[in-house]
Amino acid sequence: MEQIPSAAEQYTDQSLSTIHHTLRASRRRLIVGLVAHRSLKSAEFQQTKNQVQASDSEPTVTVRQISREIVSIEEGIPLEHATGDPYHNVYTALIQTHLPELDDVGAIRYNPDRKNIRPDDNLFALSMVAALTSPVAQMLFHSAIADINDDGVPPLGDSTGD
Repeated sequence: MEQIPSAAEQYTDQSLSTIHHTLRASRRRLIVGLVAHRSLKSAEFQQTKNQVQASDSEPTVTVRQISREIVSIEEGIPLEHATGDPYHNVYTALIQTHLPELDDVGAIRYNPDRKNIRPDDNLFALSMVAALTSPVAQMLFHSAIADINDDGVPPLGDSTGD
């Protein structure tokens, strides 16, 4: 009987499953990216005697602002036009589902009373996974689409039915 290679165990790691589960929703990926971008952008570094120290200030963003940014991205419209039903739908989805989930995994600190978001310890781990896997997934997806015949039938040997 064949032994399963010990290297295969890395694919069963619970933290990896949590990361993939958390990032499966595009709006959660957007939140992670937007909050991480703000955090990196606002980090002020002071060089003192060969040491780099980050400032203690953490960027805070309101749910309203991040909802408008997501609507702007999803709808391809200017930020000032991200209002109405699309805004309300995104806002509701964020406060009911996405923000609590990101808070549970330690990516953000969501304050439901004040309706604001701050970065938390696991934000950069999630943002790195999203940043590294998104271009690869897009490349593979676009490559698979390019392989479809002109008549819309996938090439032989395609395992998309699995």
